[in-house]
Amino acid sequence: MNSPSNFVAPTPSPRLGIAASNWWVFVLTGLLLIGLGLWAFRNPGQAFLGLTIYFAVVILFNGVGSLIFALANRAHLRGWGWLLAMGVVEIIFGFYLLNAPLFAAEALIFFIGFWLLLRGGATVANAFVLRRLGYRNWSWTLALGFALAALVLADPAVMALSATVWRALALLVLGVAVGWLGLRLRRAAPAMG
Repeated sequence: MNSPSNFVAPTPSPRLGIAASNWWVFVLTGLLLIGLGLWAFRNPGQAFLGLTIYFAVVILFNGVGSLIFALANRAHLRGWGWLLAMGVVEIIFGFYLLNAPLFAAEALIFFIGFWLLLRGGATVANAFVLRRLGYRNWSWTLALGFALAALVLADPAVMALSATVWRALALLVLGVAVGWLGLRLRRAAPAMG
């Protein structure tokens, strides 16, 4: 809950306000990522193989969400093409992982690390969107994006169990960051009347 002391009322442009009306995509994606991270912590042995399929589905879902958000806001959001491109890459990547599960299981550490590194970079970029919207606490999203990238880079090629734990932690950080972005965007969305 924000008190008046830590919240500056944003004055977003009408285009950003309309784009922000799809804030729920980020909240839903964040909750899915947090759920995946918690599951991986509770079941690290099963998680390695199970994460292959689950990650493919999550990456696919995230790509579809990015694609929908980009297309729905193409007339209102500057730079929407990057979000569209990220969505297309994630959809292709998700389908590839679903269609090659043995290869995906063997290369899970690197594929997921690469994807999380990309999402960490996108989270850093989203922090600057929040800054443009006038939010004082945008630096939390920036810090979470850097934390995600650091977690992925800290443990690039270790045994599967350790990598699963690191990825679970990275998913929790990513889920919080994406959910936080969605909740921040919700404040910028035009009032539904």
